[in-house]
Amino acid sequence: MSTLSQIQAETATLPYHVQTQVLDFVQFVKRRHGLPSVTPTPTDARSDDEDSPMYRALTEAGFVGCIESGEQLSTHYKEFLDFSAKVGATR
Repeated sequence: MSTLSQIQAETATLPYHVQTQVLDFVQFVKRRHGLPSVTPTPTDARSDDEDSPMYRALTEAGFVGCIESGEQLSTHYKEFLDFSAKVGATR
């Protein structure tokens, strides 16, 4: 088995976030040795069906997308969230 085949076989079994770390390392080594980088094509991008397991779990639990609001949720969150069940709430 060639080195390239071994690298492909090993990285194919890694989770997506670890694959990106391997890619970062390869790009670092290429820069260090003055080698040209490969320009990614649109087909190299991660597709929607390759979401991380954490994202899938949060989506299945109904957490992701559970609140609809504008772009300024971080500054206006009190208008959207109900704190009445919180102990000691004075609202």
